[in-house]
Amino acid sequence: MEITREVNILRGKHRGTQSIEKIYYVSSRPVLAHDATELLDAIRLYWGIENGLHQRLDVTAKEDSSRVSNRNSLLVLGMLRRAAMSVYHAWRRKRKNKRQSTLSDFHNTMALRQHRLAGQILKGAHP
Repeated sequence: MEITREVNILRGKHRGTQSIEKIYYVSSRPVLAHDATELLDAIRLYWGIENGLHQRLDVTAKEDSSRVSNRNSLLVLGMLRRAAMSVYHAWRRKRKNKRQSTLSDFHNTMALRQHRLAGQILKGAHP
């Protein structure tokens, strides 16, 4: 299936740039004319998930570059990374300056405060 989409860059040095892209999707699902909206919604849902948590885990938490191969260790590390993301989101909601509230900023803050802040966030106390 071919989809033509318009991409608008909203941030960075290429802000305001627009381009038209043709994307091809392969699926085992039969494509019907009345089914196009459902298929587009499924594609948008997939990319919404991929651009959200998965992108943070891949890029900032470096999950894809992990060399761990033991299944149990992978499971435990994955759970810990996701738990850290939950604590990060709680921390970020309380921050006034969202520009200085990246996952890297969170890691640096936790390191500086010797992880005591994570316990305060989980308890609901304000840092």
